[in-house]
Amino acid sequence: MSNTAEFLKKAIDVLPGGVLGRHCYTEESDHIPVSGSGAYLIDSVGRRYIDYSCGGGSLILGYSHPAIVSAVQRQAEDAMQLISIRNVPAIKLAGRIAELVSWVDQVRFTLSGSEAVMMALRLARAHTGRDKVLKFDGAYHGNCDYSLWNLEHEHYSSTDTGSPGSAGIPSVIKDFVLVAPYNDLDTTKRIIEENWRSLAAIIIEPVQRSYSANLDFLSGLRKLCDESGIVLVYDEVVTGFRHGLGGAAEVFGIEPDLGAFGKALGGGMPVGAVGGKRDIMNCANPRSNTVEAGYAYVTSSQAGNPLGMAAGIATLDELQRPGVLSGMHSRAENLKDGLREILRFRKVEAQVVGFGPLWDLAFCTTPIIDHRSAQKADGGKLMQFHLGLIQEGIMVRAGGRSYFSTAHNDRDLQKTLDAADRTLREL
Repeated sequence: MSNTAEFLKKAIDVLPGGVLGRHCYTEESDHIPVSGSGAYLIDSVGRRYIDYSCGGGSLILGYSHPAIVSAVQRQAEDAMQLISIRNVPAIKLAGRIAELVSWVDQVRFTLSGSEAVMMALRLARAHTGRDKVLKFDGAYHGNCDYSLWNLEHEHYSSTDTGSPGSAGIPSVIKDFVLVAPYNDLDTTKRIIEENWRSLAAIIIEPVQRSYSANLDFLSGLRKLCDESGIVLVYDEVVTGFRHGLGGAAEVFGIEPDLGAFGKALGGGMPVGAVGGKRDIMNCANPRSNTVEAGYAYVTSSQAGNPLGMAAGIATLDELQRPGVLSGMHSRAENLKDGLREILRFRKVEAQVVGFGPLWDLAFCTTPIIDHRSAQKADGGKLMQFHLGLIQEGIMVRAGGRSYFSTAHNDRDLQKTLDAADRTLREL
């Protein structure tokens, strides 16, 4: 096959929908990426984009960062895989995570954030002896059945938890998942009071989509969990090592009991982790537990792969260098400030959204604090804006949020702002 059209045709034949997951591009913006360097992505016909999709957020250092490439190459020369009992890079990376994240005593590695969420919920059930979990409307916690229950919730009560967000999920899951409105402590408290005896965990993204949890809301959840013996789980797949080296607890000052990490931890390699308090993590200890005594099967044959562990160590080394993470945060704020200036100048009814090194536009003027208020934005205009950026050489995940990497520099920002201005002018 010699051209993109043939590749796209072949993809339709051998991949469901012609894609690897659920995200699709329109015909005019479709492309096949073949390489990347720093903040730039190159597709199969040689088009070069400033990229803010960042591998779904995993490329926090940009494409093919020399430190990661070097670390993986060195490890590959020693061994690409070792028996999954343990290896030196895994022990080192677990130690680094425990040093950086205040509430992590122990770690069990996974291959993705989705897997880490699934394992965290299993640990919470094992620790408490309870079955139910509570999540928040609009939250995406990966691809396990419990996480995918009701992604578009509209009615909040202890009896109406809506419907699954995917075919193939057993209806019995409805009996084990509660859904509450994000940033609404009163309603959440009522649901907890009605169900606490069977509630094992509350799982929350401290930064959900583009909006963040209110400090009072997080603090209230922590108090409710303490009072009722519920495990508070942070989904740190986005916030971990991106919003702060210590994760969301560093930003908000409120610690969970367990958490799930992914994306940024591997710097592009498939790495995730579940971590937390020693007494809960000990449920995964095969030396001292039986299933009857609360042993939780939390493992994966490829988890802790030394290649991914080497990449994780190199990623954290780079993020700990003075000014690297803070510089990325500063440039992200500069981009968002520039976008606000363009919106004012063009008199566009939209707002810049994104907490920390995340960014996007919402075509509405009402404050966005949860899933319901986010639904008021004009999704059609957002898609037009995203497709316009792609045509201008700025790669975003059409319809999804945009990330920042440490590789994006001031020149990239100015090019992005110029492209956004031209796109918004056309809109």
